Amino acid sequence: MELKNKYQKFSKITEPKFRQILRLFALELTASDTAKPTAISVRSINSLYLKLRRRLADECEQQTPFCGIVE
Repeated sequence: MELKNKYQKFSKITEPKFRQILRLFALELTASDTAKPTAISVRSINSLYLKLRRRLADECEQQTPFCGIVE
């Protein structure tokens, strides 16, 4: 079985479409603005944006773990 998207398992979004969404995410476009040129629902884009934000937060946490006192 051939993978449609090497960046996300079990994705119905093709790899070029995922890269386009990722590019628009990096440009800080909203989910509504991203949904229009990609022809993917706003709900799906929101879900993908949430996963991307969580992944970024995890990577940042691994590189520089939070330590100290929060006021």
